[in-house]
Amino acid sequence: MAWYAKTRFYHIADLTTWQLYPCAETFNKVHRLYRPTKMQLQHQYPGIIDWIPFSSIRDRLIQFHAANPHIDHIFCDAVSSYVVEARMSDLIRDTPATKVYIRVTDVAKSISTEECKDIDPFTVLPAQDMASLFSSPACSRAVFRLLNMDHGVSHYKLDPAFFGTYPELFDPEADITAKGIPLRPDVQVRLTYPKPLDLETYQTYRSFIHFSISAPLSVTAATV
Repeated sequence: MAWYAKTRFYHIADLTTWQLYPCAETFNKVHRLYRPTKMQLQHQYPGIIDWIPFSSIRDRLIQFHAANPHIDHIFCDAVSSYVVEARMSDLIRDTPATKVYIRVTDVAKSISTEECKDIDPFTVLPAQDMASLFSSPACSRAVFRLLNMDHGVSHYKLDPAFFGTYPELFDPEADITAKGIPLRPDVQVRLTYPKPLDLETYQTYRSFIHFSISAPLSVTAATV
């Protein structure tokens, strides 16, 4: 939930609402990247696949992993592999304008939800060195804002390392693999895998469902 709040993945709420109440009204609110493919409409599969914003990945998950009891692990690995491309010179001082990519989770770990608010990234960046991008909350916050990491998946691609683990999910025709040099901390952050269902986990799911239903209404009311 902390990652969800930082990245402002509020369009996931619309997707979840459609999953809970499938009808034309809720479907029309689903973000275009999450609209079901022909394969999704023709097959039954674990609902968590719907949460992947890349259609080629969803289709291949249905094809190769629909019966995989650890499908939630693959989902967490995919989310942990979301990256944004950038120019090195914008992030690190005295470096060339080489294309690089950086994982969202690696940047988000150093900042609190409150620190994701308005900031002029050019007052902090470029940083003195790469390590500062991940160890300094101010630098991490500036990178987060500069690369629009809170503007949703339209800016996201996947770390090529993801396809090293899951080569069967790679589609050469889909332009979703990041290009350039990876910028990484010494230890990369990964979403933890879900625990077996217990009362605490059950309450977490109930809270998320409640949020998914109420958040779109709150956002609509605030913009009217």
